Amino acid sequence: MSREEIEFGAEPLATLHVAGMMLYMLHHNDLSSTQVQRTLFLQRCFDYMACTEETHVHELCTQILSLLDINDSDIMLNMITCCRNASPLGTMAQIVSTCLLWAMLDKLTDLGFDTYRLRAYPELMMAIAMVNPLVYLQNYLHSLNLIVRVIAALLVAGPYGSTEKLRNEVGVPQDMLEFPNADAAVLFRWLNTIVEELRDELQLRDGHVQERMIVLETSCELMKLVHVHLAEFYQRLYSIADFEDDGFVSDHQCDNDEDFEWLL
Repeated sequence: MSREEIEFGAEPLATLHVAGMMLYMLHHNDLSSTQVQRTLFLQRCFDYMACTEETHVHELCTQILSLLDINDSDIMLNMITCCRNASPLGTMAQIVSTCLLWAMLDKLTDLGFDTYRLRAYPELMMAIAMVNPLVYLQNYLHSLNLIVRVIAALLVAGPYGSTEKLRNEVGVPQDMLEFPNADAAVLFRWLNTIVEELRDELQLRDGHVQERMIVLETSCELMKLVHVHLAEFYQRLYSIADFEDDGFVSDHQCDNDEDFEWLL
């Protein structure tokens, strides 16, 4: 991986990044024994040439997506996992991973994005608005699983992860890296709709039981992640802390419940 051996440019760099991603996701019988080596190799692939200029990042992502067919749901699932794990490894890894995650969310929900770039996190609300949980649970379980996973990965790569380098080294505005509490509350309720509906549907004995369990697990994981970052917000909404023993917000009605109709 000598820097003189690979010419600078989106196409050769994309090939290098894809090689790192494929090696990282390579399955074998003892993954834990190679975790460190695979992670270090992935980090070196992203760090080879760190150019964060927006046009270059767009071209780089275009080349990566030409090499990896995200029309294949298995490839998309692997990419979501890889991007989530790669995002903390460095500035370039964080930027490219985030842009690829936005591209996958666009593919799943047809948001109409025409460039691969960093985006303000309130744009997640467009995807949430377009995905009716009741419809997707009946007809598009696998797509819903991917949507929940990519939203979780985007939050981990951005506002729920470390954004210091993006702000200080790249100059990304703070407001682009924040997920407003009001939006997070809507996301939490959207996930809660999925979870409540799935609990009822788990009684069904058909060919989708395992897939429902996967979506339930994925949704609960993201709910917990959002809840951690909403706890302080909810404490401000409710004049006194009102949490159950498990740490989740109580279902008991507060005295001024009319103030929270926008959350319903």
